[in-house]
Amino acid sequence: MTSKYEKTQGTVFSVSAEVATEANPLDAVWLSASCSTKELNFTGGQKDDIDVTSLCSTEKEMVNGLSSPAEMTINRNWSAEETAQSSLMAAYEDDTRRAITVVFPSGNGFAYLAEVRQNSWSAGLSGVVSASYTLRIIGKPVKITPVVPESRAALAKKITV
Repeated sequence: MTSKYEKTQGTVFSVSAEVATEANPLDAVWLSASCSTKELNFTGGQKDDIDVTSLCSTEKEMVNGLSSPAEMTINRNWSAEETAQSSLMAAYEDDTRRAITVVFPSGNGFAYLAEVRQNSWSAGLSGVVSASYTLRIIGKPVKITPVVPESRAALAKKITV
């Protein structure tokens, strides 16, 4: 059996330039954040336990309750001139939301509406300044699927019919 995987090289990470009210707005101006970003980490929100144990139960019984918001951590090189970093910092400073997209090389990915909960940076000897941002994801992630162009044969068939 052959392993299945997706390489990360070529992943496109973008931040909306302005305040957003939805995860993947059609009119957004997207700022590239790929060339300073080193790692993206998404963690779905943990769901509360609702105890439904009764006198007939032989062990504790639980069902899922409400989910906590998901989070994303962005680890990157700090770059004063990068517009995507400026947008994230502005969102942190004025408590506004930004749209975020992550598209893997296959064209699959996710879009999020997010608030910047925390930002940090560090600088050490013989290194580069690094930055980290923690985002609270608002609502559910929106799945992005690749757009597959129709083949020439399929297009020709449509034209001749």
